[in-house]
Amino acid sequence: MKKIVEWFRTEFFSRETLIYLITGLISTAINWTVTYVLNNFFHLGYWITSGTAFLCSLVFTYFANKKYTFRNTESMSKVLPKYLAEVLICFLLAYGLGKPVLDWFFSGVIKPDMDPDKLNTLKGILANICYIGLNYIGQKFFVFRKKGEEEDH
Repeated sequence: MKKIVEWFRTEFFSRETLIYLITGLISTAINWTVTYVLNNFFHLGYWITSGTAFLCSLVFTYFANKKYTFRNTESMSKVLPKYLAEVLICFLLAYGLGKPVLDWFFSGVIKPDMDPDKLNTLKGILANICYIGLNYIGQKFFVFRKKGEEEDH
């Protein structure tokens, strides 16, 4: 138990994790800002707006996590394909697999007496938390892994 507590203290409350969370907050702000501007000033529609906002936040997150969070010095040509694959896999796991799991959980395991819209919002938040966690793990141990860590793990 002591090892688990120590790991949690050193890993979860590390500089890296804090910067990852700050990067995520900034990325979310970028996404919301782009969405707001494209919807309210340019009226581009859901798919163009959502796709553009996602792309803007994705580009920001790539560069911020590469440079500041994980301090990766590898070339873009080596890291970017891994980053895109990792983001896609995390997205499919958190949202694609997450939806049926959450639907099952909230209909079979517990049946909250909630408005359906609020329940869908809760499911979306839980899927997003899963996405953030999976993304952190994938970026730390796969995308931006420091040289020499292969032997450590």
